[in-house]
Amino acid sequence: MIKDVYQKDKDCEQALFDALYTIMLTTPLDKISVTQILEEAHVSRSGFYRRYRDKYDLLNRSYEKILETTLFTFHDGNSWRDSIERIYRVIGEHWLFFRNAFHSADRNSLSHYIFERTLRLEKDVLRQHGVDPEDPANAYRLIAYVSGGLAVTQRWVEDRAELPLEQLVTILYENVPDAFRAYFT
Repeated sequence: MIKDVYQKDKDCEQALFDALYTIMLTTPLDKISVTQILEEAHVSRSGFYRRYRDKYDLLNRSYEKILETTLFTFHDGNSWRDSIERIYRVIGEHWLFFRNAFHSADRNSLSHYIFERTLRLEKDVLRQHGVDPEDPANAYRLIAYVSGGLAVTQRWVEDRAELPLEQLVTILYENVPDAFRAYFT
């Protein structure tokens, strides 16, 4: 029986993510068991389930923390391009981890999470500028843009992030719908 060796939630959460990260450098997420994560992290099953619903929740909530220091800096006045570069720098530096995350077919996968989270972020930006993101034309534009950006991200990761970051960000920016471009500068 494993006993939690961490006194603080933050330390335990970091140990769980570190364990997941280590395992995912060699194994796709769908092939990893919670037991493997627990053994690597030295965390009890109850310690895990007090914090997370499942391994997908652990991954997605950890990704959310990455967003706070990268993409979400857009809300702090950083340019769209700088914020995008920050998140893609992290993804590029850890492409093997992300490749194994993107291979998941689960409905709670990181790909699904990124799609939903990005869509929500972009809707918020449009609302702040008085644009109705639920208007059918805007909604379809957003879905096409976010879906395309995610497909490009997955391809870039599959290609081992070999396309230079600056080039990738330029391509992503070129695909912002003209109707929204003024809000993503």
